[in-house]
Amino acid sequence: MKIHSCHRASLASCILLFASPFSLADTPLGWLNRDFPSAYTQTARTIDLQLGAIAVNEDIDVLNIRDDILAGTRRLEGDSGDLDGQKIDLQVGITATLSAFYRRQEQSLTVDLGEVSSVDLTSLDNTLDTSSTAYGFKWNFFESGYFDNTSPWHAASLEVTRLENQSQNFTGNVKKIALDSIEVIFTNPQEFRLENLEDEGWSARLIYSFPLNTVMTTSVWAGYSESESTSGTNSDISVEVFKQAFLQAFATEESHIKFGAGLNWQITPRIPLQVSYEYLRINKSETNVEGNSLNSVLPSFLRGDNLTNSSGAGNHTVQGNLSYWLTPNFNISLSAKVFSNQFLGVLPHFNNPLSGSFSDQPYGYAGLSVGFAI
Repeated sequence: MKIHSCHRASLASCILLFASPFSLADTPLGWLNRDFPSAYTQTARTIDLQLGAIAVNEDIDVLNIRDDILAGTRRLEGDSGDLDGQKIDLQVGITATLSAFYRRQEQSLTVDLGEVSSVDLTSLDNTLDTSSTAYGFKWNFFESGYFDNTSPWHAASLEVTRLENQSQNFTGNVKKIALDSIEVIFTNPQEFRLENLEDEGWSARLIYSFPLNTVMTTSVWAGYSESESTSGTNSDISVEVFKQAFLQAFATEESHIKFGAGLNWQITPRIPLQVSYEYLRINKSETNVEGNSLNSVLPSFLRGDNLTNSSGAGNHTVQGNLSYWLTPNFNISLSAKVFSNQFLGVLPHFNNPLSGSFSDQPYGYAGLSVGFAI
């Protein structure tokens, strides 16, 4: 049987179409995959890597938030609210409908406490150093209206994420402690610490993306997450009554619901602007406190009776990213992220009396990153 020449040409075109990794583009032209939620998966057999730095200080103060933290609580002073850190975001296209991702953020938050009257301190840490990791996959189970990747199309995806956060111990040294008529002065200052600061959990969300026009795309999503977190206080104090006073354990189980929406605007083919809003509500929060009944001995930032139940509390997050593709494989980005209630629900192990005491304060930071498309 003979195949007509035009049919042979069509057949060859089809073979080339399906053989090319870019033939069924999973991402619109100029799009940046990262922690901006969308239903588009990373293009098959490609990698998108973002490396960045984040900061807030007296010179980089997103919406005057750092100053608002100092004004909102008498406990903090000095450079409290300053933050610096690094982040990495890796997106890997596996197939035309499945991609995997890995994100890690290291941050150091300044917590400069004022004078503590209940104990005589010789030293006290002034930063909370935290590592956050998220990894998982996104499955694109629906597409409609795709012609080529020069214009966006309708898509729906399921994203599943594993979440892990951990902070280093926050330590201090005490020289003198008083309890009623008992006063103990140590020859060598004794260490106490906020320890076991960690949490783990999972998150799942459904995301739907659709075009508003050829250069603007909207994404909407809804999700659910659960987490288990721990923290506690301890010391090296040898006097038993005071050692027991410093011994506490906090364990919290939380569940969250999330709703959000975002906009991607290709201002030009090389300049994408991404903005998003998400509301997180703590659907359930149960904290179990073990240990110490002598709270009067402890500094207020360690006292378990200062913990509050977060059930029903919410956090509004607004994020923006403006990027520029210098080449088809290299881009730079400026970003900003603002929370209405600091890291509430975002870092569940901030359930301790120290960081939990200012979790109702607005917070935010700016970022600068470079990206590589491979």
